[in-house]
Amino acid sequence: MREINNMGGILFADILYKNEISLFAVHQNTACIQIIKGHDWHRLPTVGIIESPTVTSNESAAGITYKHSAAIKLPQTLFAPEAANDLRNRITEGCILRCQDPAGDKYIYGTGTYLLFGELTKVIGKKVTDFTGYELKLSGTSQYPLLQYYSL
Repeated sequence: MREINNMGGILFADILYKNEISLFAVHQNTACIQIIKGHDWHRLPTVGIIESPTVTSNESAAGITYKHSAAIKLPQTLFAPEAANDLRNRITEGCILRCQDPAGDKYIYGTGTYLLFGELTKVIGKKVTDFTGYELKLSGTSQYPLLQYYSL
């Protein structure tokens, strides 16, 4: 019997850019991903448990589509300006997001065809206790809801 962890949020978040995906297939509720040789997931420098991305459905005459969106805060102390510039430039080509929850399950937001796009902005807190760093906002529309992750 598997223990259930009902804690919310995500522990880790990784990005894979469009040009690094060799194969992306969906089987039932699972994303099967093969990465181009020499490439790997890019870990985002998050701290502690962060708010999980959201998936909302939209029903129309054409069917149901899903809006995937994420806002991830990246502390300035863990994210060099060069890395921020690289991320800012690369998310314009599209990406998928992989997140791991406290129970150890990994999920995929976006697909090989329906990528996430977004922006990385600098955030400066107004008070000493406010957050200073970067905020990564990603969003996209997909024909799939949240998918479980499977690596090929």
